[in-house]
Amino acid sequence: MGSPSWPHPSWIEIDLKQLKSNIATIQSYIGKSLYCLPAKANAYGHGLKKIGKTAEEAGIDYIAVAHLQEGIALREANVRLPILVLGAIHEDQILDLINFNLEFTISSTFKADLVAEKCKKKWQKCGVHIEVDTGMQRTGVRPSTATSLFTHLQKLPCFEIKGIYSHLATADRPNDPFALKQIESFLSLVQQPPFLESPILRHIANSGGTAFFPHAHLDMVRPTLMTLGYLPPEVPEALANIKPCFSLKTKVSYFKVVEPGTGVSYGHSYVTPAKTRIVTVPVGYGDGYRRCLSNQGSVLIRGKKFPIVGTICMDQFMVDVGQHEVRVGDEVVLIGKQGEEEILLEEIAKLCQTNSYEILCGFNDRMPRIYL
Repeated sequence: MGSPSWPHPSWIEIDLKQLKSNIATIQSYIGKSLYCLPAKANAYGHGLKKIGKTAEEAGIDYIAVAHLQEGIALREANVRLPILVLGAIHEDQILDLINFNLEFTISSTFKADLVAEKCKKKWQKCGVHIEVDTGMQRTGVRPSTATSLFTHLQKLPCFEIKGIYSHLATADRPNDPFALKQIESFLSLVQQPPFLESPILRHIANSGGTAFFPHAHLDMVRPTLMTLGYLPPEVPEALANIKPCFSLKTKVSYFKVVEPGTGVSYGHSYVTPAKTRIVTVPVGYGDGYRRCLSNQGSVLIRGKKFPIVGTICMDQFMVDVGQHEVRVGDEVVLIGKQGEEEILLEEIAKLCQTNSYEILCGFNDRMPRIYL
């Protein structure tokens, strides 16, 4: 597909067929375990409502979000699946969580009692999951007190306990010792009588956990980055068909011939070594394209890779195309394939000394999403 149908020079393409293919591959891999897709942060930049609805159509079982507002947005998009709010809740959110039929996380008796008081006034019940901290030191009750919290929730008539979960900190490596320690801690907890006697969902596996630790699939897995097409190294052959569904594209907006010894962009961090052709691309850090790619990153034009030169501006940056023929209006690929060449998200993340998650989450709504 070429440029979008409305007049905007830059856009993000999301291949929904590839997304569905990724989901089918993972469904086959996890067997009878349920499939939860955490779609927080605008589905990692892919578009919360469209990704949520498409994943529901593809047959996943749950969606998870970080905050109340994300859950409401999915309900407004007519997503009917169970939605789990993973983030810590606040008192002024409780009634909306219940009214929008959102399951949410409880990790303390203090929060449990706040919810119970609100429910008592409205005679309503709510579905909750207990979060257990097995090693992230972020949120969640400690394993040593999880049983007492579970017992406390059971005594309060407003709660329907749907699940218990934890989160892996180092699961992107096969046989990682700390991941194995976390899984062992969680399994030891949920095999205690109070939990064995209750029909609740046990879940701990993120993308790395899903790929490398099949014994941690349990009742449900939560593989977001894998669903979107990004895999850690050394994944099993059964997951090899998973591919990214995200591309970032724009069009050349300006062209000029520049003499040797000429500084380019703010601060003149790049000076042309010879007479050359410089083209301007209308994407910048105001769109979420990282400034740290200045003089490091590259783009694809006419199937060839060219370097970004000079400092990336808020709304545009420059590319040195040498003596190659490039015209205003030519398609430019910043992430994705063009011809036989490809610019990988992982390459960009490495140049920016971060991970793929942060790069994806940084793309805002100034650029439209085009769903194929």
